[in-house]
Parts: sequence; C-alpha cells; structure tokens
Amino acid sequence: MATEVPPGIRRHILAAAEEIIQDRGVRAATTRAIAQRAGCAEGSIYRYFVDKHALFMEIVRTRFPQFLELIGTLPDRAGTATVRKNLEEVARAALGFYRAIVPIVVGAMAERELLEEQRRHFQETKGGPMKGVVAVSTYIRKEQRLGRISEKVSPEHATRTLLGACSSQALLEELIGNEAVLGPDDQFAREIVRTIMEGLNPRREAVKEASR
Repeated sequence: MATEVPPGIRRHILAAAEEIIQDRGVRAATTRAIAQRAGCAEGSIYRYFVDKHALFMEIVRTRFPQFLELIGTLPDRAGTATVRKNLEEVARAALGFYRAIVPIVVGAMAERELLEEQRRHFQETKGGPMKGVVAVSTYIRKEQRLGRISEKVSPEHATRTLLGACSSQALLEELIGNEAVLGPDDQFAREIVRTIMEGLNPRREAVKEASR
C-alpha cells in the first residue's frame, strides 16, 4: 500500500528548497537536504516534481505569478494604454522577479553540469527566460504594426535592452549592495523606458535635424 504524503508537504518542500538556496546556494540544495529541511522522505519530492530543476522553476512561478501572468498577456495589450506605460509595468515587475532568481541563476551558471541540466530542462519544458523575451518582442512587433513604435526598431534588440537592464540591475545589487541602487523601482522603470523610448518613438523633428 502506497504511503500517503501528508497534506501541505508540497508547500514545505518549496519553502525548504528556497531557504537552502538563499542560505547556502543552489549547489547545496540537494534533494536530500531539501527533504531533511522539509521533514519528509526524499522520495516525496518526486511525487510532486519531475526533478530538482522543475522544483526550482516552481519556486519562481509561485513567488512571482504576477510577473509571469503579465508576460503571458503582454502581447494582447498592444494598442491599449500607452507603450510607455506598458513597458514601465514590465520593467517594475522584472526588477523584483530578477532579484529573486539571481541566487538560482548564478548558482546554476557556476556549475557546468548543473547549467547543462538546467538548459535541458528548459528545452524539454519549453520554459525558461526565453518565454519572457519572446513575449516582449511579440508585443513590440505588434505595436510596430499599429504605428506606435518605429518600424526601424529591432523588437529583439529592444527587448534585450529592457529586460537586460533589469536583470543587470538585479545582479549589480546582489553583487555590490545598496551602492548599486538607482532609486525606487518606479523611478528606475521610468528612466529605463524613457531612455529606450527616445529611440523607439518615431520623431520627424529628429529626422529633419539630422538631415541638415
């Protein structure tokens, strides 16, 4: 007869894994260590998660559902509100999201074997960071068709400029501390988007000035 898993153990497993990653890094978050911290059998982890990488991604998903939902619906927002407002919302949400996943990302990149396993997990599940890149790129491309973004802009490069700025800021803060902070998140989002919009926004005045 199969042993029943106590109610709430899934939540305990997620919390235990997150605590270990925060305290000791991804490498220390073995299934044995997670099970000991969660107070369950190691085999219980596999009742809920295919492997350790699926567990890590679930931590990300459960902690930041708003960001993932925003990214998922962003392409459908084309033509609504303003481009600036929509991208500022993405930037604000991305900052918090990247801050949370820095320990997981850095830990995976530091171990070649772990990194290869993580890449395979992304390929098999069609998940990972490229989903966000594709979503923002699609949104920008749709706004181009509506004439709200210059046709000369590369959606892929604009996306990496926006998300790259947010992930870089999160990494700097983790590495350096408060010295790297550039004001409140709202301000950071506004300034990053404003800087990008100077290039995204088609301006006849700028074209005329350049032709003189």
